[in-house]
Amino acid sequence: MIYNNGEKTTEQMLIDDPVGRKILDAAISIIDQEGYENLTIRKVAKESGCSNSAIYMRFEDKDALAGEVAALHAKPFLMMMDDNYNKEKDFLTNINKITKVMLEKVFTFNNEAVHMQVMYRGGLKPQENPFVLRLEEYLKTASQRGEVNVNNTLDTAYLLSASFWGLAQMARANKQYDYKNAVKLLETQNAMLYLGIKAETSREDSLWSMLKEKGVNVDKALERMKGNKDAYKSFLQEFFEDPDFESLEEAIRDGDAKNAFDYAHGLKGMAANLGLDKIHGELSVLVEILRRGSLDGAKEAYDAVMEACDMVTMLL
Repeated sequence: MIYNNGEKTTEQMLIDDPVGRKILDAAISIIDQEGYENLTIRKVAKESGCSNSAIYMRFEDKDALAGEVAALHAKPFLMMMDDNYNKEKDFLTNINKITKVMLEKVFTFNNEAVHMQVMYRGGLKPQENPFVLRLEEYLKTASQRGEVNVNNTLDTAYLLSASFWGLAQMARANKQYDYKNAVKLLETQNAMLYLGIKAETSREDSLWSMLKEKGVNVDKALERMKGNKDAYKSFLQEFFEDPDFESLEEAIRDGDAKNAFDYAHGLKGMAANLGLDKIHGELSVLVEILRRGSLDGAKEAYDAVMEACDMVTMLL
């Protein structure tokens, strides 16, 4: 963009240059309504009421103009990163909080705008990409306190950024995924990436710490199992693969409160023994509904149980 090669920045143009503002507004309108591929300088001139020469004085071509539109849409994401990062928190907690807020913003974009964000960010050199540089700062802080083990913080930050936008673009384009479902995918991806860079000396400890954050009473369960972590992990995996979950769902769907109660009550007892306090609490709500022979609210209570389960299974 020619305008940025001078002394003024794009932000100053938006404040000081009403013609530039009109051009950008026209480009945004055309892209939103017709898509980037249908953006032309001629259409921008007609929409904005500005001459071709006025546009070319400020933007080299339509790609430069579209890139500036994407840059304007990208700016709030930096503010989200700054507002939601807490250096006192661990890296995964920060990344989960930041990316969930960013994903919520992405779900206000149409597919074209999301694609432009991906193209804009992909075109920036990692060492000049402000979003990647923010992530690199977070990684360096986590590395200094021994939380992560990363040889190249810039490349790792680039990977984290690319992973987020890849998932965001796919989830936004797929009608099967609303924001709530996309968040589940995002948290799973974040956990997997985090475990990949977690310092080896504390990776196993990290698993138990993350389980505790998800409402699992690890210490209580391990005490019952005389500290055998491998056995505990195996029992957890068996619990979440228990066919009674499927049978419970079928019984609720079929209106069979009695059998649904039996399945839910059994799962509740196992959850208590495994220290799955959050899941145990949600199952308790479901059991009390079914105990009365009622199915009112049972489906919602079952969904809450499964959501609590998903928060744990993504870590195992």
